[in-house]
Amino acid sequence: MSRFKTFHPLMIYITLKQRAAAKIFARKERIPLSQLVREGLAMRMSPGDRFNAGFNEAIKQAMDVTKNSKGGQMRFPSGKSFADIVCDDLNNLIRKEEENGTGGLPTDGDEDGEAGGVPA
Repeated sequence: MSRFKTFHPLMIYITLKQRAAAKIFARKERIPLSQLVREGLAMRMSPGDRFNAGFNEAIKQAMDVTKNSKGGQMRFPSGKSFADIVCDDLNNLIRKEEENGTGGLPTDGDEDGEAGGVPA
């Protein structure tokens, strides 16, 4: 079957910085840029949101390291340990999986804070 019957065109808007980074990454991995985009979409839409799950696991590991460190056991006059204070702040960084009900795809804005999908 012809690739034109299995693949359909899709136009996306990305910043010049994102495009340059994507081209470099695709060249390094020796894959077409379109394959990189397809894999990225598939990963973000996959059930379980592996990106946020991995991020949350890293935060939990950082909390464990903090709790088990010698410096983390230092207590303040309030009675709280340094580890407790740091872990409270780290706990605020934990991401909810499926935050917006779109399979992990953002609905508005990107990491630059620009409106998603429509160039300025």
